[in-house]
Order: sequence, then structure tokens, then C-alpha cells
Amino acid sequence: MDNPPVNVSLEELAREAVELNRGKITAKKIQVEIHPDLPVITGDRGRLLAVMQNLVDNAVKYMGDQKAPLIEIGVRRQDDETICYVKDNGIGVDPRYHENVFGLFEQLDKSYEGTGVGLAIVKRIIDIHGGRIWVESQGQGKGATFCFTLPPKIKSPGI
Repeated sequence: MDNPPVNVSLEELAREAVELNRGKITAKKIQVEIHPDLPVITGDRGRLLAVMQNLVDNAVKYMGDQKAPLIEIGVRRQDDETICYVKDNGIGVDPRYHENVFGLFEQLDKSYEGTGVGLAIVKRIIDIHGGRIWVESQGQGKGATFCFTLPPKIKSPGI
């Protein structure tokens, strides 16, 4: 990590990420719901903002032609983990490609703009923070949920 770990509100990061994507969100008339119960997370604030920004941008980019486009940013508890997620009702991801979407230059649909590095960057940042990231989708036209976890506290490098 470039910066020492700090505590940062995931809600604050989500709101910043939405603002950074405001033009595209407005142009596509996407409704964004940010849950009020988002946790405080620990890590490199700039890199965690990049995670949220890339996940929101990805949801916007692959929204498709939905009549009621929606992006939801929230958390859920599963076992002893807090799972943060960015969910959309866009074009979805075929289950055969769930692992591939995080590969460098892996863009499953070349008709969409982009370089195919966004999700690879997200995965790398989550990995550096000691977390996990994955995608949940039933397939074409069913939307996608990008989920990630982070450990409760990150140790500073060298400790």
C-alpha cells in the first residue's frame, strides 16, 4: 500500500464514487441506492476509493438498455463476514466467465468501451488489503453483483 491504513466510511467512498461517475449515471438515468448501514473499513483510502469507483463505473458501463436501471451499494452478513457489494440490473455475466472478469485485459464484450483493466485493478487492490472479491450473476440479462470482503483491520506494512 502507498499510504498507511486509515479508517474510512464505506458510505463516504460510495458517495464519492457515484459523484465521480455522475455524468454517465445521469446520462443513462440510473437510480443509485446507497444503503445507510455501510461499515467503516480500514485500508489505503485512495485505493479503496479506486475500488468503489471502478465497481460503480463497471455497473454503469454494462447496464444495457434497462427500463429502470439500478445500482445498489450495500453490505450483507454471511457467516462471520461482512460482504460489501455493488449490484446492478444490467447485462449480467455468464457463470462460465466469473473468474475471467478479473483478468488483465479480459473484456468479455468488446462492443463496450474500456481497456479491460478496471476489474484487474480492483482485484489487485482487494488482494493487497488481504480481502477477497468475486462476482455473482445468473447470466445474460440478470444483472451482476460484485462482492468483496476486507479483514477487520489491516496491519501496516512491515509490522
